[in-house]
Amino acid sequence: MTTPRGVVAPNLPIAPVTWDQRFQDQFANVLRLYFNQISNRINAPTPHASYFDTTTQANPVANAVNLFTYNSVVSDYEVTRGVPTSRIYVANTGVYNFQFSAQLDKTGGGASAVYIWPKVNGVNLPDSATKIVIDGPNSEIVAAWNFVLVLKAGDYFELAWESSDTNVVIPYVAASGNIPAIPSIILTVSWVSNYEIGRAHV
Repeated sequence: MTTPRGVVAPNLPIAPVTWDQRFQDQFANVLRLYFNQISNRINAPTPHASYFDTTTQANPVANAVNLFTYNSVVSDYEVTRGVPTSRIYVANTGVYNFQFSAQLDKTGGGASAVYIWPKVNGVNLPDSATKIVIDGPNSEIVAAWNFVLVLKAGDYFELAWESSDTNVVIPYVAASGNIPAIPSIILTVSWVSNYEIGRAHV
């Protein structure tokens, strides 16, 4: 069940010519309901999520599209993982900020390029890819940026990557000494604002 993210303006009754207690009571009740709505909206949690993965994600086929997956949940509200867990669904229409960090490395060979881009409902987002070059084994590099997207209720987001080199991996590194484990991918989702689908923009 989804909840509306907006606040509906009150429909105030028209005042009678002479003072009337019933009108005053009705007027006060309408305002009370309106302010309760505002209070509930302000105090309610906004949609959000934080996911990560504790496996090493590989590139088994050269030049094939891979989708980042997430096997662990820190917190989520009105944002959920689907099946497969690469799919991140939103319950409400709005503007969302998707931010990620992924540690890239290689198991062998020389320098190789990796491309990363978002998909919405399984379709590539135009003009959205980024290229990163890994120098070689043990030359870890972190890909980390964000996408601010307008999504409709029920839409899902995915993060895709591709490389021509099957030695490229997104490694998970276990905790060691004072250092926490390094997830292969971390994804956070933050609700930014309401959005009216179909509204004209200039």
